[in-house]
Amino acid sequence: MMNSPLKWIFFDVGETLVDESEPIEDITRQLIAAAGRRGIAVSRGHVRELWMEAHKRFSPFPMADILQTLFPDAALRQAIWSEMKYRKELDRPFPESRGILERLSSRYRIGVIANQSAGTADRLRSYGLLEHIDEVFASAELGLVKPDPKLYEYALNSAGCTAAETLMVGDRIDNDIIPAKHLGMRALWVRQGLALRQYSPSKISEPDGIIDSICELEHWLHEWQNGSADSP
Repeated sequence: MMNSPLKWIFFDVGETLVDESEPIEDITRQLIAAAGRRGIAVSRGHVRELWMEAHKRFSPFPMADILQTLFPDAALRQAIWSEMKYRKELDRPFPESRGILERLSSRYRIGVIANQSAGTADRLRSYGLLEHIDEVFASAELGLVKPDPKLYEYALNSAGCTAAETLMVGDRIDNDIIPAKHLGMRALWVRQGLALRQYSPSKISEPDGIIDSICELEHWLHEWQNGSADSP
C-alpha cells in the first residue's frame, strides 16, 4: 500500500519504453567483424556475457569494459573501436509502450528521466510516445547524467512534485533504482535488456517491485495500489 498518493510516473527510455536489442546486436556484429578482419575470433555469446557482467558491476561504460577485456592492447582496441558505430536509429519502442502511456496519462502525469543523446523529445515523438508524456528530462540536454541524483532532483523540482508522489520505472538498478530510492521516490525495476544480473547493494536501495516486461506494469501498479503486489 502506498503511503502518499501517486501523481507522477517517470520512465527511463532505453530497455524500458524503447527496445535497444537491435542496435546492441548490430554493434556486436560490428565488433566481431572488426576482430575477424584481424584474425581474432570473438563469439556473440561471449560478447553478450561480458556485456551482462559489466552491467552487473555497475560499469558506467560497458562497451569500454568489453573492449578492454577482449583487446588488452590499447592500439588494437582503439583501431577496432574506430570501426564501430552505435546505430541509434535501430531503436524501436516496445509494442506495448504507447498504449501503456496513453492509459496511464489519463490518471497520472508522465515524465521521462533518461541518459539519452541529443534529440530525445524528437525521437519520442517519432515513436508516437511524446503526446502522452508531460516532461522530458534527458542527460544530453541538461548536462546531468544518471545515476547523479541531481538529474532526479532537477526533474522533481521542474515537475513541481515531491519524491513521495512519484514512481520511477527503469531497467537499471544503478541508474534508475538507486538514485530514485536515495531521494525517497518509489521505484519499479523492469528486468528487460542486459542488466538482468544487477542487484541492490542495500535494503535501502531495493526496488518497490520487480517485473520482467513493461507489459506487466499496469497489473503491478493495480496490485501495488491495493496492497497486494509482491515485495522484491
